[in-house]
Amino acid sequence: MRVLKWLDRHFEETVLILLLVIISCVMFLQVIMRYIFNDSMTWPEEFCRYCYVWTAFFSLAYTVRQGNMLRVAVVMDLLPQTARKVVFILVNVVCLIVFAVFFGHSIGVVQSIHKMGQTSTAMGWSMAMVYMCTVIGFGLAAVRMAQSIYHQIRNFNEIQRSTLETTRLEAKAEVEMAEADLKHNE
Repeated sequence: MRVLKWLDRHFEETVLILLLVIISCVMFLQVIMRYIFNDSMTWPEEFCRYCYVWTAFFSLAYTVRQGNMLRVAVVMDLLPQTARKVVFILVNVVCLIVFAVFFGHSIGVVQSIHKMGQTSTAMGWSMAMVYMCTVIGFGLAAVRMAQSIYHQIRNFNEIQRSTLETTRLEAKAEVEMAEADLKHNE
């Protein structure tokens, strides 16, 4: 149970960190090979490009999980508390539908690429494996959005802070941290 809770909280974050570390290591290796050994490898650019695409789709689910999707929060803050929550839920339902539709279409795209047998140029990988990031990314985003909607409905009666209130609290916390650092450094 602890493992599932940890995965629920940190899965996308862990995958993103791993992918960025892999990209950094491979590019560093390529620089060493090119400038120290005067012999560059053919596959790192393609490999890192595909890893970067995977990070883009995993970050979609991560932003949904963190509640950091782009929104026009100032307009939402003008609404009364109940209307704000209802609109928020409705917008997330629309996002869930979009993610589910994209998920379904991405499965079809990956299947057709797999049938064609298309491979990457430098590494010879199946392009279906590369495009699988769309299936996983939209699938995870849909799951995370469903979790978010469930959480919003479950906690519907809790008071929600406005963007201005949230910004003030975050600024206050940063000031307190800065003051603590100053006191610690004295």
